[in-house]
Amino acid sequence: MKTWRWIALSLLLSGAALAGLLAVTFTPETQAYLGEVSTTALLLALGFRAAAILCRVVRIRVLCHGLGYTVPFRSLTVTLFLSLFAGSLTPGQVGGEPVRIHRLSRSGIAVGDAVAVVVVERVLDLMVFISLTLAALLALRHLWGYLAAVVLYPVAAFLLLVLVLLLALLVLVRRPSFMKQVVGGITLWVLDRCGRSRRWFRFSPGAEGVGALVERIDREIETFTEGSSRFARAGRRAVVGALALTVLEWTFYYSTVSALLVALGLPPSLPESFLFQGVLQMVATIPLIPSAAGIAEISAATLYRRVVPTYLLGLFVVLWRLFLYYINIPLGLLATTLAARERVGEDDAVSRRTENL
Repeated sequence: MKTWRWIALSLLLSGAALAGLLAVTFTPETQAYLGEVSTTALLLALGFRAAAILCRVVRIRVLCHGLGYTVPFRSLTVTLFLSLFAGSLTPGQVGGEPVRIHRLSRSGIAVGDAVAVVVVERVLDLMVFISLTLAALLALRHLWGYLAAVVLYPVAAFLLLVLVLLLALLVLVRRPSFMKQVVGGITLWVLDRCGRSRRWFRFSPGAEGVGALVERIDREIETFTEGSSRFARAGRRAVVGALALTVLEWTFYYSTVSALLVALGLPPSLPESFLFQGVLQMVATIPLIPSAAGIAEISAATLYRRVVPTYLLGLFVVLWRLFLYYINIPLGLLATTLAARERVGEDDAVSRRTENL
């Protein structure tokens, strides 16, 4: 039930922002232009989006293989769709990582190793999309005066935050004992809060289960640090392959928007679009509301008004949101159905084994 509330809230906020943009920018010239939208370019944009998803699925498979695990491609596809779905419905897209960790652990990967895979994914994403954003920013030096307040300062603040987080992660990985203290302290604090709340009391394991939970967390932290070390040593080849796939993924992802510009009869504006998409990704990570609904639409309109005429701006933002955000919802619902069938099949298999015994 709560999932549907998140979906409704996200769609309501995003829909209201899109409706407002369309109302402000829709003119007779816009209406006349609707029939001239290039179907070929729209299909190309859809192809770029599909290629980005494929690269991400293959990347997860490569990283898992680097730790010695082989996970079926179909299972990884369902995992990614569920992750995109959860990320679209949670503030700051924070729901995607726990879903991937849970699904990978259900596929037979140790929780610590699953965390290592997801952490490496996130680090590679940050490295590549920041590199692409900075490259685009350098290519647009003649616009720095215009972009200063809108782009330069937010990018600098985000880079500083990322640097701090990466340094903190490095310290935690290099010092497992310190990580155990930090994670253990947070766990005890959360359990204490759950034990005092009527709403969350049922999730508290009680005094007897706390010790076992802390011991398991310590074991998984050791597995995580070992997995990270294997990536740094024997898994370097997997990381290099995952890095190449990450570059392809973000290039396809950003190119989706340029294809949408072409569909509207506009230049692809690759440097501007790559830069603006990098900034919008930063906006999407702000943990305020699901997928920055409302904020993302206004931010996209503010950035792209330099390369998109006003009478097409609302239509462009609608297409941008449709291809990069709304598409995650049906994919996620499809993956939810497939995951439910997987669980039913597993339960049936367990039941048959029990009957045979």
